[in-house]
Amino acid sequence: MNGELMNLFQLTLAARQSLRTEKVTLPPSDSTLVEGYDFQFAQRGEKDALPAVRTERVADWLELLRTRGARDLKLIVEDQIADYEALRGLNGLPCCLICFYDDGATVWQKRWLYNVVSKRCHVHMEEFVIPQPPQEKPMFRDVSQDMVMLLERLRALAQKLELSRFAFAFRAAQNKLQANFVPADGMMSPAHRRLLAAATEAYVFDGEVPWTEEGKAAAEQKGLLEEYQLLTGELYRGIALSYMYAANEW
Repeated sequence: MNGELMNLFQLTLAARQSLRTEKVTLPPSDSTLVEGYDFQFAQRGEKDALPAVRTERVADWLELLRTRGARDLKLIVEDQIADYEALRGLNGLPCCLICFYDDGATVWQKRWLYNVVSKRCHVHMEEFVIPQPPQEKPMFRDVSQDMVMLLERLRALAQKLELSRFAFAFRAAQNKLQANFVPADGMMSPAHRRLLAAATEAYVFDGEVPWTEEGKAAAEQKGLLEEYQLLTGELYRGIALSYMYAANEW
């Protein structure tokens, strides 16, 4: 699991629900990972129409989104990446929030700062006005069936590479995606929750020895590098699309 992506996902759910219900709904907190936040709103409009504002509380951020006229948010994850090694470090995953207003749109960029004393991170979120905002909100389709087939191909590849722990991870992700019963939580349907759980389980791009290191080395040794590269790219894209569908299409 990528902690930064999951954190942004939870902020997205909380913000979208708060905007819909006009009631602040705080996201789950992971005090072992995050020690604090600060949210910097951009100035919008002519001169003093909406001044820049800063807050350090998630509840205030959610309330300010509403009072400043936000209509919706979308989690955006780049679905292609050139450097998989960057995913192992802080701020290596390219993702953001797009916030839609009646008079335009903004982007919320994240920056995680690691505290060597507490061994936790401070999350800085900053809003920037998009000069030429998109005319329509992005929409995402359910990729559940695509992920089932992809995970089976990845499991088979991991077995050929004799990497049992990755084969197990891909099979576990399949099982989560095909679970008979997953309870709804009031925001996400069981189908959304299954897809999120599978994508989280299948995230093998971090850790001490990730798939992009051990898998690539084994693929080179066994002459399966082309298949490895193809399926790894599809896996990353599938995870990105899964998170965006689960966060945005409900």
